[in-house]
Amino acid sequence: MSIHDHFSPDYATARQKFLTAAQAAGASIESIPHPLKGIAGEELFTDVAWIGPRDARAVLVTVSGTHGIEGYYGSGCQVGWLNEGHAAKLPADTALLLIHGSNPYGFSWGRRVNEDNMDINRNFIDFDSKAPPANPAYAEVHAWLVPEQWSDAAAADIGQKIAAYYARVGAKAATAAIVGGQHSHKDGIFYGGTQACWSHRTIKAIADKYLQAAKRICVLDFHTGLGPFGYSEMICRHVPDSEPLALARRWFGEAVTSPALGQSDSPIIEGNLRMGLVRFCPQAVTVALNIEVGTLSSEEVRLSVIADNWLHLRGDVFSPLGQQIKAQIRAAFYPNTDAWRNLCYPRAVEIQHQALAGLASA
Repeated sequence: MSIHDHFSPDYATARQKFLTAAQAAGASIESIPHPLKGIAGEELFTDVAWIGPRDARAVLVTVSGTHGIEGYYGSGCQVGWLNEGHAAKLPADTALLLIHGSNPYGFSWGRRVNEDNMDINRNFIDFDSKAPPANPAYAEVHAWLVPEQWSDAAAADIGQKIAAYYARVGAKAATAAIVGGQHSHKDGIFYGGTQACWSHRTIKAIADKYLQAAKRICVLDFHTGLGPFGYSEMICRHVPDSEPLALARRWFGEAVTSPALGQSDSPIIEGNLRMGLVRFCPQAVTVALNIEVGTLSSEEVRLSVIADNWLHLRGDVFSPLGQQIKAQIRAAFYPNTDAWRNLCYPRAVEIQHQALAGLASA
């Protein structure tokens, strides 16, 4: 089987491949239904596969589809890991928890966000204990990121305004304002919401059910859309000088970057899923990272998100323009080429083996 056979053209195919591979690997499987339907009217699920002792003290957790359209990459990595037999070679007292399609609505509909226009990777905040973080600078840019009409001219105008904004306030401040996450404009981009979304509640339920016996956890969340083409950056949001960040660097080496230390193009964000899992498992030492694979330029990726937001807010997904925008955002987050997969898939396998070795050595 070619590595490219692990990847899928749509959510429904990806889900079936995952379930088939998990069953063949002897996994215990749980499927959690989503209340809405997919783009083709299909049922939606977050699927969970567990391999290894249920009371294992060390657990490797992999997550796909947090940003729905990025699920093409993450699902392929999970399916390949199972199909190639890697899950049969676990260290002692170690288990695997594979979470497939953490944002199944976004995966099916070809969106980065969920059914509520929420970026669920900005939603994993403890809303019961504190208010969402403020991002007052977003209000300055919101109006021209959400245009009334979409056309090549509108896209060019937005691109010019973004470039001027970056030139005026600097790259760090502009990136934080636009993509760092905001909780004030529910029709805007990178909206994190004001309460726990379906995926947030579902991931917490999974953690409560499967991870409370673990004492050592490594979380790998599969992402795309940032960095050089095909390169896998490992972004670690643990605080500087913390034990988990030190362990991440020991296990994975120079690929690990820390936004808090200014080592990544990713801004400092709050409410990401993997750090939610850290909060949900206080009994464990949890090393949480996302594997971030580069695709197109940051300008192209950002514009695809803006276009897709306009489409679902004011356009018609099934119109010719809608299909053009869908192709645009898909290309921005999943370059469907052998060359790209040949770069990032073997690296994902290597990283998972490094994680298992790290868990065994901790």
